[in-house]
Amino acid sequence: MPFFNNMVLVLDRYFVHRLRMVTGKDGNPLNEVEMLWDSLMNNDGILRGSNVIKLIPDQSVLKLSIGDPIRITEEEFERLSAAFFAEIESKFV
Repeated sequence: MPFFNNMVLVLDRYFVHRLRMVTGKDGNPLNEVEMLWDSLMNNDGILRGSNVIKLIPDQSVLKLSIGDPIRITEEEFERLSAAFFAEIESKFV
């Protein structure tokens, strides 16, 4: 599991310079990855909330709630990265 958590860190950093006015404030896959990155780096791998992003667990890719430990599996990373790239394409290409 640490491998796929680390892959989320890599995924986020390649596209770190995205604009909030384009990505929005909802819990779309771009923002979900941003929250995962922040929680992995700054909150001991426990998903924490954001004052800006409104994540709704049932509408997110991984369905994690605030306070859940982040332990991403291969299948979850595949779903998350596919949704992330689809969102990048729809908003920036």
